[in-house]
Amino acid sequence: MFENTFQGPGAGTYADHTIEILLMLLVAFALGLLLGYILWSRYRNLYKELEEEHGRLKNLHTELEKDHASLRYKAEQLEQENDALKKKNRSLEADVFMYKGKIEQLQASGGAQTAASKMALGATSGAKDDLKKIEGIGPKIEKLMNAAGIQTFRQLADAPLEKIEQILEEAGPRFKLADPGTWKEQAALAADGKWSELKSLQDSLSGGRKK
Repeated sequence: MFENTFQGPGAGTYADHTIEILLMLLVAFALGLLLGYILWSRYRNLYKELEEEHGRLKNLHTELEKDHASLRYKAEQLEQENDALKKKNRSLEADVFMYKGKIEQLQASGGAQTAASKMALGATSGAKDDLKKIEGIGPKIEKLMNAAGIQTFRQLADAPLEKIEQILEEAGPRFKLADPGTWKEQAALAADGKWSELKSLQDSLSGGRKK
């Protein structure tokens, strides 16, 4: 049958040619199926590999998100601790200034009491300025400043603003309305004896606050 295919058209019967065509189509179909199966197997394996890689990357992403959340929480804790330490450091600096002022007063007084006993009793000696000349400071606030070791204009001018605010805050809610923002500037002028400049400054203030 296949020998007749090389004899040209009309050399075989119609049935022979039909069978030959069908066989060729069948072979082509089988080859197509085989090629399709090979390609399908190849892409199926590739899909599985990609799916496994996607799962691995997804797990890695989840782990990284957990690590990021943990590091973020630790960073927030460290930031809170840092803020607390800064606040404590400012308080300690203010305390150092206060005790330094008391020691200077004790050394200048030449009294018989020791420095330790004077600090314990909150007693101080030496020259005192009338802190009520500072606009915004009344008799009660003056007593608070004196008890904290601030008894002169110079000591008030040199005191950290944080320490002054701390003294007012610890004294209770009734002193929260006091604004010490200009006290240091006023005290510096008073300490230098610049009374006219102090008066000019106070004329621009309202209750110790800048208008």
